[in-house]
Amino acid sequence: MLACVLAAPAAPASAKLRLPAGAGKAPDLPVGVVPAERPPLSKASTQRHSRPAMSAAKLKYFTSEGPRPYWATVNICDTSKSPNGLGVRTSVPGNGSEERVYARFTAQWWSAAKQQWLSVAGAGTTDWVYVGTSEYSSQQAGWTYHFSAPPTGKTYVLRGVTELVWRAEDDRRDGDWDIVRRRTLLTETGMQGVRGGDPLGTSKAMCLLW
Repeated sequence: MLACVLAAPAAPASAKLRLPAGAGKAPDLPVGVVPAERPPLSKASTQRHSRPAMSAAKLKYFTSEGPRPYWATVNICDTSKSPNGLGVRTSVPGNGSEERVYARFTAQWWSAAKQQWLSVAGAGTTDWVYVGTSEYSSQQAGWTYHFSAPPTGKTYVLRGVTELVWRAEDDRRDGDWDIVRRRTLLTETGMQGVRGGDPLGTSKAMCLLW
């Protein structure tokens, strides 16, 4: 099933990112990497959803083992199948409720000139993607960006940001779904159970496009 892309339910795409503490830290780059500025985005597209990890009927037993982790990770980084590609994947644990979960993905690049992370211009920030309901133990969704090649001798240093919102139906207003929670995640390395990767299971905090 393909992810459903909806008009932004919470805020316009231009809204300022609410980044977690430490998000502005400079990347730890290999010796010799010269960051290139302003990566031009050529196209972007949704990744396939994963099937829900577990039915709501089994969730009660599962949650007794402890909370499922939230994560965002880079699951595609400049491969033969996705040259100059950056894939960002997120996993959202459920709680057995009918709350609807939405994700918005942003590609960011490191500017050596400004010494800060900046969002990719244009389509670097997606619309809100419907991930699914919270009835399951976890759901995954993702987005893939494709860039033009960097100048010779330089490297685009990229990462992903995932914004999550949960919406619950307002009993007082039929058909209205109010935001009840928000969360923002940076891409991390070493996540388990990552789907849609190239190669399978790929999990990185950053992507270097040479």
